[in-house]
Amino acid sequence: MKVEISVPEVVSIFKEIQQKPENIFEMIRVEIKESVGQYLTKLMDLERTEFLGRQWYEHAQGDVNHRNG
Repeated sequence: MKVEISVPEVVSIFKEIQQKPENIFEMIRVEIKESVGQYLTKLMDLERTEFLGRQWYEHAQGDVNHRNG
């Protein structure tokens, strides 16, 4: 996973930490929760793709149904 952050965002984060250092754990917790959520969503999508044997909106040969996501 690639993280992109600008210098003004870094400065803002440091200022927030300096003003309320006790909030750093909440900031970390939120970031971890979002990262884990994205990871699990991707993992479940890959498992579903493997189970169904086709990508989103892909028709199987001779099948009238398709995966709608």
